[in-house]
Amino acid sequence: MKWMTMLACVAALAATPALAQTEPTAEQLAAKRAAAKTEGDALLAKAGAAAFFDNLSDSKDETGVILQHKGSGLYCIFNPGRTDSEVVLFKPDGTDVGCNSVTFADSRTVYATRSSQTLNQALEQSVAALKIKHPKAKPYRGKTSNLVAMMTATGKIPPSRTERFIDGGTYESVSVAVVDGWEIKLRLSGEAANASFLASSGDGMGWLMYLFKAVQYHKAPADTSSPAAGQPAS
Repeated sequence: MKWMTMLACVAALAATPALAQTEPTAEQLAAKRAAAKTEGDALLAKAGAAAFFDNLSDSKDETGVILQHKGSGLYCIFNPGRTDSEVVLFKPDGTDVGCNSVTFADSRTVYATRSSQTLNQALEQSVAALKIKHPKAKPYRGKTSNLVAMMTATGKIPPSRTERFIDGGTYESVSVAVVDGWEIKLRLSGEAANASFLASSGDGMGWLMYLFKAVQYHKAPADTSSPAAGQPAS
């Protein structure tokens, strides 16, 4: 489907600063995936989070350093080799986690939090936290992608909300959805001069990728060999 192809392109762009000039060989791809897997393992080890994430970096269908939270399906994608990539455990039981990453156009954190809040409550809380850091931020109402609304209307993804702001020279946004009792959230920051692009590709198509990955995770058959977040290994 066209929208699945677009999602794949967004994922690739998020993980690489520029499109490759030549097709890599099978050996080069294998080496890149092995290096990405090692980097992903190091990120998890540093955060003490290896029990709560799957490292998908060496999967043939993935590009970059890819980690996925076992409980929520939160999809974390990092540019290889960056020193500012980070996995964070906000709660030691893995029920509140985040991934910090930087792309060629923005810095972002994706979160997954086990919660009973409604979508509106989660958004209100997230916007309040944003405004604590950016008290002078003004709402931004630029043109954004319609694909999120279209997929919501067709039932492919659950309802979600995004609020966008300009604070001086910076663009700030927060996107929130609730997927099977998990709050999935994206906080994105970039230059205000790139606001139109960030609204369409960052928290537009980019947000759709994160949300779709979480939804697909919950639709997949459960892996009983690995403990879910919040459940210790036996």
